[in-house]
Amino acid sequence: MRGAVAAGNGVPEPWRTAVQRLRRGSATQERVACRACAPDRRAVGPVSDFSDPAAETAVLAAALAQKQVVPAVVALESSVFTVPTLRLVHDAIKQLASGSDPLDHATVARRASQGAVSREQATAVDRSVMDLIGKGDDYAVSFYLDRLTSLHTARQAHATVQRLGQMVNESLRLDDPTVLEQGVARAVEDLQALGVGHEPTEADRPMSLNELLDKKFEHRWLIPDLLEVTDRLVITGFEGTGKSYLVAQLVMCIAAGLHPFLGVPVADHAQVLVIDAENSERQTARRYRHIRDIIEKQCAKVGSAVPDWGEKVRFVIRPEGIALNESRVIRSIERAIAATQPQFVAMGPLYRLHRLDTRDEQAAKELTDAIDRLRVKYQFAVVAEAHVAHGQAGAQRALRPTGSSLFLRWPEFGYGLRPALGQEKEEHPSRVELAPWRGGREDRMWPRTLQHSITMPWGNGDPDYYQEAKRRGYV
Repeated sequence: MRGAVAAGNGVPEPWRTAVQRLRRGSATQERVACRACAPDRRAVGPVSDFSDPAAETAVLAAALAQKQVVPAVVALESSVFTVPTLRLVHDAIKQLASGSDPLDHATVARRASQGAVSREQATAVDRSVMDLIGKGDDYAVSFYLDRLTSLHTARQAHATVQRLGQMVNESLRLDDPTVLEQGVARAVEDLQALGVGHEPTEADRPMSLNELLDKKFEHRWLIPDLLEVTDRLVITGFEGTGKSYLVAQLVMCIAAGLHPFLGVPVADHAQVLVIDAENSERQTARRYRHIRDIIEKQCAKVGSAVPDWGEKVRFVIRPEGIALNESRVIRSIERAIAATQPQFVAMGPLYRLHRLDTRDEQAAKELTDAIDRLRVKYQFAVVAEAHVAHGQAGAQRALRPTGSSLFLRWPEFGYGLRPALGQEKEEHPSRVELAPWRGGREDRMWPRTLQHSITMPWGNGDPDYYQEAKRRGYV
């Protein structure tokens, strides 16, 4: 045996122990020791998990649509981009940003095509740039920049771990601990380098007030004056008050482009996805068949086209619950969202979307962070159904959702259904109050009262609401 491990050289203790055992132990002991320290490939996961072409595309689209983000995009290393055609586009943007030529789609396409290695790749590059036209002006680019940087770091760390694993095997094959020592030393150096910060540049400066006020913001309505793309809404209610039917009504009306409380056409047909973690397929089918028939009659009444239900409304039904805190499950849900590209997602109930007790703040934060990551990445509004706590004797029952107080702060809007005056003893009240349990972050047009209706399962029961809708031109 040759070589020595210097004390204090930064080599992690488990690896130093493994080397010492290699020197003095039997071959079997040596292999057991090193195997215990070797990286678990199953935990690391395949390299394909460490790329996000959609985020790469979003960053480039934003650079061509929002000139103020160009410095941040230019500052990215080319290796951040895993798609070869997108890497060429990024290189072209970097070149044009430092020159006098215009930074527009046509010029970028021409410059990027010059770096292509074949005619086919040049065509693919040109098509990629043209696909960016009209996109990126409203992207939350900081999210995508952070994601690409994190994935780039993950790929580098993964490569380091793989290289170290090869050195471990080589050390065992040659029965030479110095190979292991060299591999560990290089791995420590490489991993430390990944954590080294960079000197701040102009691109690191936060947005100025003038830049903020110069931006032009327009509402991206799913339902005008009611629900906007990327909004978060949580609906609660007492047992039997019909909150599940209200959520289903929102789903079907948004898909059909109808106002959910007025029954009039107000928008185009939209793609929706239902993620149900409580009801069976049989229960879900009963509810949605009933609402589908009502919506189709209403479409005929107001002269609006019936949507292609087979395309516009999709379901993920898991009555056993959905653990969004587990990587395998969240990947499955993300694939469903990526394949569907919904504008509206209904999910819940909240407490069945996490394996742990969502009364715990950390568990609740893991859940809302997972939902928010998907919501921001795929740009959809989300409505989540939640239960309320059982009432105490002599006290009015609260409408806030069960679980962590984080659920009170998380959504833009939170509404609860409770029986209207005179309906308190009804098992399934025909009239309910739609009461806010948190202040909305913007003023929206929600009715204060709902009632059973022949037009919709839940129709407007608030006379002031109808007058306001008439004033705004909806009826």
